[in-house]
Amino acid sequence: MSATGNAVAAEYRPSVWALLLSMGSLLGSYALLMAGTGLFSTFIGLRAGLEGFSSELIGTMAAAHYAGLVVGSLRCGPLINRVGHIRAFATFSSLIASAVLVFPFVPHAVAWIALRAVIGFNTAGVFMVAESWLNHKASPSTRGTLLSMYMVTSYLALGGGQLLINAGEPVSTELFMLASMLFGLALVPVAMTRATHPPPVESTHFGIRRLYQISPVAMITCIGSGLCTGSMWGLGAVFGNELGMTTTEISAFMSAIVFASLAFQIPIGRLSDRFDRRRVILGVVIACVLSSGLLVGVMATLTHGIQFGLGGAIMWANYPWVVTGLAALYGGWISTLYPLSVAYANDYVEAQDLVPASAGLVLAYGIGAALGPIPAGWLMQLSGPSGLFEFTAGVCIALTVFVGFRMRRRARAPIGEKEAFVALPEATSTPAPLEADPRSEVEALAPRPRWMSILDRRKQPR
Repeated sequence: MSATGNAVAAEYRPSVWALLLSMGSLLGSYALLMAGTGLFSTFIGLRAGLEGFSSELIGTMAAAHYAGLVVGSLRCGPLINRVGHIRAFATFSSLIASAVLVFPFVPHAVAWIALRAVIGFNTAGVFMVAESWLNHKASPSTRGTLLSMYMVTSYLALGGGQLLINAGEPVSTELFMLASMLFGLALVPVAMTRATHPPPVESTHFGIRRLYQISPVAMITCIGSGLCTGSMWGLGAVFGNELGMTTTEISAFMSAIVFASLAFQIPIGRLSDRFDRRRVILGVVIACVLSSGLLVGVMATLTHGIQFGLGGAIMWANYPWVVTGLAALYGGWISTLYPLSVAYANDYVEAQDLVPASAGLVLAYGIGAALGPIPAGWLMQLSGPSGLFEFTAGVCIALTVFVGFRMRRRARAPIGEKEAFVALPEATSTPAPLEADPRSEVEALAPRPRWMSILDRRKQPR
């Protein structure tokens, strides 16, 4: 590390408790937002199944949410700058809470698809407000700690939101009202905060084509990660419902996936810092193929009635922990692909381009998340609940082939000069958290190694 980087590291670092005290209102709002998101995203898939919607339609609903989220992450910045952060947050949060309450009044697939898109757009807005405040409070000496708090809060609140499904009956309006309350209450900590008003939200642009030229593996892996996780979050409750899980079992099933995602981040990240990141990515996608493929294979061997979901139902009735364990393993593995892709891309990106390049990867992830639930839902309609993991296994097989091909085309980055791995949640699809990435501050102050220069990079085979 350079002398400037050492000086930054030597700055006063406030304690974790001091940071929590100063950022409590913002993290409180974010926790409520994630709890509401966790509750509603799982519940709405379950409720849509009870309304008689097909798996294909439910997948389209999930795709509409992610499409709205991506569009919102691109368009909400000017709206926030026009009226200010607090007013924008109040507007976005109120629209989400109101849209959630509209669902039981118009139980029609087209209306629900449109409402999911509206919620996705406004969800991007509230996340951008909360996260831009977080970035405004971050300093070079606290960025890493704040990002860790952000990630842990994200996963814990998202997992806790899954468990709130047990607070009401899925066939009633209770859970709609509870989700609306969470989104409405998220406004209170931000509205009451004494934190200074953050600066305008800046737009970051980094072309997808340029991103692919710099790191094909990072961009394609981000898209694949979005395809798999978008379908899992959008259709996981439908998978459980078709297997005959109770509401309590579905909430525990989805929570296990969330908490496994949190547990896998640091161990896999540390491996990627020590070895060729592409080998770690390859190992992760192979593990995803094995875990999802094993789940499909065991379900298929139990009975020939797999087309109607009978194999899965029998498996859940007799081996519930096998289903949950394999799904949690898959969820833990797949959750690491996005931060691994960001870390690998940062090995080849210039310091001034770190945040916009990472924002481009967020966009690639969001595009995948918006597209994934549609073919996954179609496969579930065709072959039963196992179609969800058939789709994810297929995507990961394609990723395995692509990463293996790219490893033969490009030399690895020297281990001693790689960027450090930073765990990042992929639950949202907005670029704001990337500004809190400590790599964007320290590396901007320190000179880049010569091998990372544009000239050297152009000499490398693509």
